[in-house]
Amino acid sequence: MTTHTLQVVQHLNPGGIERLVLNLVRFASNDNQVHVVALEGTKDQAIAQWPELAPLAERLYFLDKPAGRDIKTIFKLRRLIRSLQAQVIHSHHLGPLLYSRAACLGIKGITHIQTEHDSWHLDDPKQRLLTRTLLAGSRIKLVADAPRVADHLGELGINTDQVIINGIDTQHYAPGQSPQARHQLQLPTDALIIGCAGRLVKEKGIDVMLEALATLPECYQLAVAGDGPERQPLEQFAQQLGLKGRVHWLGRCDNMLNFYHAIDLFCMPSRQEGLPLALLEAQACGKPVVATDVGGIPDLICPHSGHLIPPDQPAVLGQSLLEKLRGPINSCAQTTQYIRQLADVRTMASAYESLANG
Repeated sequence: MTTHTLQVVQHLNPGGIERLVLNLVRFASNDNQVHVVALEGTKDQAIAQWPELAPLAERLYFLDKPAGRDIKTIFKLRRLIRSLQAQVIHSHHLGPLLYSRAACLGIKGITHIQTEHDSWHLDDPKQRLLTRTLLAGSRIKLVADAPRVADHLGELGINTDQVIINGIDTQHYAPGQSPQARHQLQLPTDALIIGCAGRLVKEKGIDVMLEALATLPECYQLAVAGDGPERQPLEQFAQQLGLKGRVHWLGRCDNMLNFYHAIDLFCMPSRQEGLPLALLEAQACGKPVVATDVGGIPDLICPHSGHLIPPDQPAVLGQSLLEKLRGPINSCAQTTQYIRQLADVRTMASAYESLANG
């Protein structure tokens, strides 16, 4: 018997949660048909912005929710649940939880899973109260994507049913050759290149990375994969710091494997994080890591090659990068093996299916 599962997300813009959900579609078992529902946007808009969605277009649904709360979206989702004969609803974050919970009311035979991909937003009293209200008296199965997220939820009086680490395709993300990758990305072959990846917003701490880079020798350069509202201010800040020619703004990278192969070290200087897939991908490619001790990051760092630092401290970051890059920078087999055992997407997909059927 085929199970029909709906993955409900806020939108399908390129990002960690969105990539995770696509993997849950790709790696579902043969008897689990997975569809993705985005509350916001349209299919044409999403595919134009993120061409990777195109092969999965028939599995994607968009409710085109306007800004703010919208009762019509509840009924759109409810009709979709009925038409697809969904037995499992898997929501990600607060907005999808709200609409999924409301849409499922009165429909029998629905298993609802909610994954919390971080918990810092629940420090806000209003969001914490709303989350508790939505979970109270329900049969929603609550998943945390990292032990620290589960611990924080517990401190806030919200108990999780299971911890399921986000997974990546470790057969795809594996060590590879740097020169060819650098050539394709137009990066210099004679520099030590630090890589950062993610949406360019304040929470990602790229400004701290730029300050740290300014303290390092000129042969140390930075490649940034990603785009966002902070890109122009960050480019201006780099100019003010005298980093002309040392920072490579790559924009959205459609081939992240190439990016990881091209860099010598991966840095995640975030102020806030959930459980970042980019950190897993870089380590699966054997790259050493310097990252901040926030969110779920400590749960992902390979003890053989990773180093944790406090956030918002460019001097400490610069010194840590210097120490790492002065040591051996070859791909680390131990790092790759560590991530394969910790966070393979096949293990993750199987765990969610077992939870839904349990």
